Amino acid sequence: MVIFVKGTTDALNRIAAEEARLVGRQVLVTEMEHHADLLPWRHRSGHVMVGLSDDGHIDLDAIEHALETSEGKIGLVAVCGASNVTGFVSPIHEIAELAHRHGARVSVDAAQLAPHHRIDVREAGDPGHLDFVSLSGHKMYAPYGAGILVAPRDFFSGAPEVMGGGAISIVTWDDTVWADLPDREEAGSPNVIGAVAMGVAIETLLELGFNEMLAHEAAVGRQLLRALSGISGVSVLGGAESPAGDHRLALASFVVDGLHHGLVAAALSHEWGIAVRHGCFCANPYVFHLLRMNKDAVNAVENEVTSGHRMALPGAVRASLAPYNTEPEVERFIDAVTHIARGRMKADYEQAEDGTFAPAGGWPRIASPLNTLAARRV
Repeated sequence: MVIFVKGTTDALNRIAAEEARLVGRQVLVTEMEHHADLLPWRHRSGHVMVGLSDDGHIDLDAIEHALETSEGKIGLVAVCGASNVTGFVSPIHEIAELAHRHGARVSVDAAQLAPHHRIDVREAGDPGHLDFVSLSGHKMYAPYGAGILVAPRDFFSGAPEVMGGGAISIVTWDDTVWADLPDREEAGSPNVIGAVAMGVAIETLLELGFNEMLAHEAAVGRQLLRALSGISGVSVLGGAESPAGDHRLALASFVVDGLHHGLVAAALSHEWGIAVRHGCFCANPYVFHLLRMNKDAVNAVENEVTSGHRMALPGAVRASLAPYNTEPEVERFIDAVTHIARGRMKADYEQAEDGTFAPAGGWPRIASPLNTLAARRV
């Protein structure tokens, strides 16, 4: 069954709300998960978190051990299809087989995976079948606000988490008769434009040649990882190499020795016109793991943050590639990081109390076409 939702976060929260009704059941997650695939279980259903390998890969043995020792309490294994921090692609079908072998279902957060990798849900009778798959349209170049949840029809059996118009067959003074699925889980005015735009975006990717785009992404991704790892003073989270047979998306998170991640991002933007993300990428436990931070170090940072001081919040810089990126663009990016790592920044930067960096004196003002038009009318 396919349900239209607002995005991956909405989808995962809907699963968690229904799962929470199963008293005594737990959800298994890994340290790799995005907050959207951690917090709904932690604060609704209850969760068991398993660790990863030292370099940040999924540990199948740890998952199997947790399932074997749970005495049947684990009813769902929630895992990301691919990490938005390292680009590591999870062995989702092997995880599904383990979950099904121990009477659990598997939920795949495919927000990062779907735009860069084909997903085979498989037939329900297949041991590697994916019970739940959640994804967001904007990750596939559609507008914000639309997503998809693929779920077993028998999972949503009671009253929906979100109630309202469109979810009912009839409402009387005393009774509510819910509509059949999927309508029951799609209350309110539907985001028709978002759903149509998402469909067009997916069709466009297929028409352009999805396999060819994936091959191109893989090539520029390997170029990015090799070049970044060759810069003195730069460390790639998770390392630049992947075990034989493992897949990795075309992105890299890295740190520069002696430089705050926010400063590196600000310099790339201000001096090179290159947009990157920096911080923990909504995956704090995973980044802490990759940065080799122990619990004492994390607790110290937590105390600083809860006191309102975010200047020392750890993190990394992330460069993400897409089908439209080219090898010369990667070369220019590597040139920029090399200059920054060697201390060749041309501007001075100041850090604000919220931890962000900006050029001394502030960011340059960019003329807005709307402001220019308004000025002409005056």
